[in-house]
Amino acid sequence: MKKSNVALIATVLIAIHVLILLALMSTSSRRKESARPAPATVATQPAPAPLELEPIVDFQVPELNLTPPAQQIMAVEVVEMAPAQPRETIAVPGSRAGHLRADRPDRRTSKIYPNLVGDPYQSSIVVDARTGKILFEDRAAVYAYPASITKLMTMLIVLEQIDAGVISLKDKVKITAEVSKVGGSQAYLDPRETDFTVDDMLYALMVHSANDAARALALHVAGSKDAFVDMMNQKARELGMNSTIYHTDHGLPPSKEQPDISTAYDIAILSLASLRQPETLRYTSTELTYIRGGGFMLATRNALAKRVDGYMGCDGLKTGYHSRGGFSLTATAERNGKRVISVVLGCPDKTTRTAISRKLLDKGFERLEKE
Repeated sequence: MKKSNVALIATVLIAIHVLILLALMSTSSRRKESARPAPATVATQPAPAPLELEPIVDFQVPELNLTPPAQQIMAVEVVEMAPAQPRETIAVPGSRAGHLRADRPDRRTSKIYPNLVGDPYQSSIVVDARTGKILFEDRAAVYAYPASITKLMTMLIVLEQIDAGVISLKDKVKITAEVSKVGGSQAYLDPRETDFTVDDMLYALMVHSANDAARALALHVAGSKDAFVDMMNQKARELGMNSTIYHTDHGLPPSKEQPDISTAYDIAILSLASLRQPETLRYTSTELTYIRGGGFMLATRNALAKRVDGYMGCDGLKTGYHSRGGFSLTATAERNGKRVISVVLGCPDKTTRTAISRKLLDKGFERLEKE
């Protein structure tokens, strides 16, 4: 046998013996460890269970598949509306010479005149409503009793209270015993009637010249006649009506006191202020209307505002009469974009009042045409 083979065999045998020896030593070591006592266990708090969080799911907006509804075509009746009337330009008195002025000195008087009736009138004036220019005047600052022309101020106060939101045209107006006892021209208002509105009373006031309607409105606005008259006098001062004093809400003269007193000049100022209220002409231009569901007719006292034998373009304003003040009228008419105001106070009769007013309006338009 070769020497190389003998050496290889010897090496293999030595390796086998080494492996057997290592295996025996490992077995003996495991036996000793198993024979040792187990170490004492220490009581400890169990570890808290981990908090399980729900997974955050990403929010996705679902896609909406909206189908537009089918178009429905509805039949609509088209009603042709009358075009709105433009608001007129009406002058405001200032301090310009030759025009109505609001800066004149106070001329109010407490004197009681037995009557203020002239021939053919007590005083008159004609004014261009657009500019306030005085086109004609004759004793315009002479005192006169305007009688029911006072109602023009009553209406103005009511319309301003409506503008201020204090009252409404649709308000129901209470008819009290005091209202029903007012004499003179009236609508015979009765406390048992509960359906009258402010609008109804304004028509009765301006078309029919109803004294009881004036008192009903005064109580509705101010709570008492005296409080309302205070408002009227305050407004007169604000407007520059330097000769005017009101004692009533309707113009009917008190038995032993001074009647309402004014001048043609002051009434022209009041007429301008009334025309600056858009609703004024709706009432003053009405020739005929009804209240009580058609049961009571209201007819204008202004002959110039009537369709038959009236004055072309006349749409206001107010008549007045009592025995101590005679027949009076503040009138206005509009022609070709021009508006004229005429005031005549203290005529001896109704016919003279109407005839003079026509002439004054004619004079006003003639002078405007020449300018």
